[in-house]
Amino acid sequence: MDAQDFRLSFGKGLQNQTQGFSFVLKVVVGVLLFLFSIYFAFFHHFANRDFWSSHEARAAMNANSILDGSSNFLPKIYDGSDDLQKPPFYYWLVATISRMRASEVDAVSVRLPSAIAASGIIVLLFLFLWKNHDLYAGVFGAVILLTCIHFGWLARIGRIDMAMAFFTTSSVLAFYQAGKSDGKTKLILLVLTYVSILISVLMKGLPALVLVLPLFAFWIFFDAFYCETTKGSHSKSELLFRSIRDYRMIPGLLIVVFLSWIYFYWINKQSDGKFYEVFFGYHHLARALGNGALRSHPPWFYTYQFFIDFAPWSPIFYGSVIAVFCTKRFKLSSLHWFGLIWFFVMFFVLSLVSYKRADYLLPAYPGAAIFLAVLLSDALKTCLSKGFLTTNMVFNSIAILLLASMIGWVWFVDFYLPKLEPMREMKSAAKIIRKSTGDSLLFFNMEAHALAFHLGKPVETVIGWENLSKAICTKNEAFVLTSPDYLDEMMENFPRFKFDILYLKKESETKGLSRPFVFIKIVSMDHS
Repeated sequence: MDAQDFRLSFGKGLQNQTQGFSFVLKVVVGVLLFLFSIYFAFFHHFANRDFWSSHEARAAMNANSILDGSSNFLPKIYDGSDDLQKPPFYYWLVATISRMRASEVDAVSVRLPSAIAASGIIVLLFLFLWKNHDLYAGVFGAVILLTCIHFGWLARIGRIDMAMAFFTTSSVLAFYQAGKSDGKTKLILLVLTYVSILISVLMKGLPALVLVLPLFAFWIFFDAFYCETTKGSHSKSELLFRSIRDYRMIPGLLIVVFLSWIYFYWINKQSDGKFYEVFFGYHHLARALGNGALRSHPPWFYTYQFFIDFAPWSPIFYGSVIAVFCTKRFKLSSLHWFGLIWFFVMFFVLSLVSYKRADYLLPAYPGAAIFLAVLLSDALKTCLSKGFLTTNMVFNSIAILLLASMIGWVWFVDFYLPKLEPMREMKSAAKIIRKSTGDSLLFFNMEAHALAFHLGKPVETVIGWENLSKAICTKNEAFVLTSPDYLDEMMENFPRFKFDILYLKKESETKGLSRPFVFIKIVSMDHS
C-alpha cells in the first residue's frame, strides 16, 4: 500500500469513526432531551402550588383517613362521611406513596401517580410505535403527547384520569399487539390486557369498561373485514368468531367482571349499602343520562374542546383527518386505522354521555397521537428520500421543539402559576380560621375540600336550614363556614343569634378561580 492509498484508507476510517461518534452523540443528546422534557413538563415544581382541584384535596383527606386507621380502608373526608364518589383504589395508592416516603399526605403524594402515569404513557407509545412502524413514528408519538398542552397539565393534577389513562393505554396497546403475536407472547399480552382493564375498573368503575369494550369490538370487526384478503378463504363470520376466541374475550372479561364485583360488593358492604346508590346510581347513571343537577353539555362538546386541549397538534390532526376522508391520496395501513378507531370510538362513546368534562377524553389522546405519528413518519420518509429534508434538519427541529416546550413549562410553572396562587390557595385562610376556634367547624351548604384539608379535624357538614338549626341551637356558640350568599338569609332565619364575621374571602379576591366563603361566629343571645 503506497502513501496515497494509506491516506485515503485512514481518511475513510476516520470519517466512519466521526460519523459513528456523531450518531452516538445524537442518541445521547436525544435521550437527555426527552428525559429533561418529561421532567419539566410533568415533575418540575409540581408540588409548589396548593390543592386547586377539589379531587386533590379529597384524595389527601381520604389517604389520611386510611393511614390513621379511622376508615377501615374505606376513605372518609374530614367530616367523617364516607367518600363514595370513586372506588378507594387511587386513594390506597396515595396512602401507600405517603407511607413509603415516611411523610404526611401532601401534594407530592397526591400528584406523583399522575406524573408517573403520564411518563409511562409516553414510554409505552414510543416503544409501541417503534416496534410496529419505525423509530420516526415512535419519536413523533412521544413528542406529540409530551408537547400537548392539556396532557402536560393533567399530568400535574392529582386526579384519577391520568392514572386510568395509563392502564387504558396499556390494555389497548397490549390488545393490538396480541393480535400480531402468537404462542406464549400472545398469552402474556392478553393477560396484560385484562389485568390493565381490571385495574382501570377498580380505579374508576364502569367507564373503564365502557371505553375499551366498544373499541375492542369495533377493532375485531374492522380487522376481520380489512384483512379479509390475507386470511384465506374463511368467511367474515368465521373470522369474527375466531378473533373473539383468539383474544380470549369471553373468559377474560368474565374474570374482570367477577373480580370487580367482589371488590365493589366489599365496598358496598363496608358502606352499609350506600356505595351502589351513590357510585352507580348517581355518579354513573345520573351522569350518563343527566338529571338537571349535573352540568350537561351538547354532543358536539368534545369537537371544539379537543381542538383546544390537543394544541398545538390539533390543527394538524383535524386537517389530516379531513384530508384522509375527503381525498383519495392517502392509503392507510392497519396502524393508521387502529389509531383513528381508538380515538373516534372513545370520542363517540363520551359524546353520548350527558355530563362531560374535558379530562374524560384523555384516554383517547394516544389514539390520535398514533394516527398522527404514523402519518408524519411516512411523510418524513418521503421528504428524506426526495432530498427535501436531511436527518440533521429533523433532529434539530425536534430538539428545538422540546427545548421550547421546556422553556414554556418553566415560565408557566415558575412565573405564571405563582400569580394565581393567592387567589386559589386555602392554607393561609385555614390558619387564620383555626386560630379563632379549636371546636368543630360547620360547613353549611357548601363544599370546600381544600379548605377542609388544611383546617383538619374536626369539621362537620350541614345541609339544609333545619339541620343547621339543630346544630347551633344546642350550643352557646357555633362556628360556621358558608357562602356569602347565605349570610342575609341566615340572619333572618335565626333572629335570636348574634353573628360575628371573623373572616371573609370575597369574590373580588378569588376572581372566579375559587369559591368565596365567609367564616362566622354565631352566639345565642339567650346565653350571652
